[in-house]
Order: sequence, then C-alpha cells, then structure tokens
Amino acid sequence: MTAPLLSLEGVSKTFHVRPVLGAVRRVEALRNVTLSVDPGRALALVGESGSGKSTCGRAVIRHFEPSAGTIRFRGEDIFEGWTRQGDRAYLRAVQMVFQDPFASLNPTHTIRHHLERPLRLHGGPGDLEARLRGILSDVELDPATTLEKFPHQLSGGQRQRVSFARALAVGAELIVADEPTSMLDVSIRKSVLDLMRRLKEERNIAFLYITHDIATAHYIAEETAVMFAGQVMERGPSDAVISSPRHAYSKLLISAVPDPARRFDAGADDALAFTRQAEAVRASAARPVAGYREVAPGHFVAYAEAENA
Repeated sequence: MTAPLLSLEGVSKTFHVRPVLGAVRRVEALRNVTLSVDPGRALALVGESGSGKSTCGRAVIRHFEPSAGTIRFRGEDIFEGWTRQGDRAYLRAVQMVFQDPFASLNPTHTIRHHLERPLRLHGGPGDLEARLRGILSDVELDPATTLEKFPHQLSGGQRQRVSFARALAVGAELIVADEPTSMLDVSIRKSVLDLMRRLKEERNIAFLYITHDIATAHYIAEETAVMFAGQVMERGPSDAVISSPRHAYSKLLISAVPDPARRFDAGADDALAFTRQAEAVRASAARPVAGYREVAPGHFVAYAEAENA
C-alpha cells in the first residue's frame, strides 16, 4: 500500500466567538478528526451544515492552524519546519475549488489572466500559449472561444471548469473541492463530476470532496466519512458506508435522501415520532467519540465512552 498523500491525525479546532453583546463563546468546530487521502483517490466528507466538513478543508489549505493534532502532506507536518520554498511547493500542490463559481473568479479579468498568472508565478517548461490551451482542453473548454472571455460570459459549469484549470495550471496534487457542484444546474453536475473522475485517473490527482449530496459522494469517492458536530461518525469504502451504514447518525442522514420509490404518507403521529427519534440520535452522536471499531475491512464506526468497544 502507498503512503497517504494527506493525513489528519487527531485534529481539533476551537474557535472563540465574540458576539456583539454577551460573553465569548467556545465553538468546537473539529474534535479529534483522523482521516487520510491516497494519491489518485477521493475521500468524501458528508454531513449536514455545521458538521465540520468545510472546516476540515480550510485547515488543509492552511487558513488556520489546528488547536490540536497534526496535518501531514507527504509525511511532513504542514505547519512545522517548512522553509519558504517548502511553503511555496505546498501551496502549489494543494489547491481549493470553492462552492461558488460566480465569486471565485475576479469579474474584471479575462480567463486568460486567471490562468496566465499562476503559470507565470509557478513557472514550468513549455510555451505559455501552448500550456494555456492545453489546460483548457484538459477541462473540456475550447481555448479559441474561452481565453478572451470574462467570467460573466461563461455559464456556472464553465466557470467551475476554469477553477479546475487554475488548479491544474500550478500542478496540483490534491484538490479540496468544497461543494463544487451544489450551485450548478442538475443537468451539468454529472459532467463536472466526470471531469473530477478523469483528473483522478489520468493525472493521479487526489480529492478531498466536501459535500452534503450523498449520491455524488458515492459517484466520485472511493471512501466516505460521515461527520457530525465536528467528529467523524463513520468512515470506510463508499459502497459500504452509503449502502450499509452502521452508525445511527449515518442511517439517519442517509434516510433523509429523497427516494422517488418511497411513498410519503406518514401521518402526524408518525412524523412526530420520527422527529423525536432524530433528535435523540443527534444528541447521542454529539457526545465525544471514545474510539472506533472496525466492523468490516477498512470500515470504522465511532462509539462513545458509555458504549462498549
């Protein structure tokens, strides 16, 4: 087995939020998170809003330093002992594609500018114009009609492809993709996911794929981790986690996915009972995780201190 390209080992992050009125409040955004991503593979982080998915992604791209734990890239701690040259190499190797393709590109510059700038900053062999055209072709955009356009002249899907092209321009090895399809039309989501799969297979790029859409997680990622309240509830092969969830919260999350084959004919009493059950599951899942038990090869489920390992 190859060594992980990226690993999070016991990572925690506490923010201190100061409201306009009132005392400072502690928010434990991440609690003892351990995950890894291998080269050329994708790990999906799924969960509801506020579960800590995006906080994980932002820690990986060094928006902030964890309160505890270690993040390693190619075995090296990304916050300790790095030289300026090492920092530059890391920022080149680890790129982020954001949720909003409308806000992630500067509207005052052409697509040529967005791609030329990273190519010039990070250098590399070959003719600049040829590299520009090659990168756009790699993300299935026509260089002849795209380079001189401004972002507002492209569709949302095309803008998101430019974001991936910008990551390719600097030679990304890991892309943190934070809800990259959630703001796109349903008709073009699959094409963007297919692009991500092709980049994995042809360029050996790894993905940390952050999403609330469990169906796309199953489509793009070899492994899935379910997060809630800053903790990993369950992790393992996507087929196992999504098709046969073992943690109560994973089951609750997946049961919320709309199923056209399932009739919605529950009465008021049944709906109330389900709501109470969901609240109980969430309250239980919010307790500190004491450890993980392996229920199948590579498939781990969290347990709390009061539960038996």
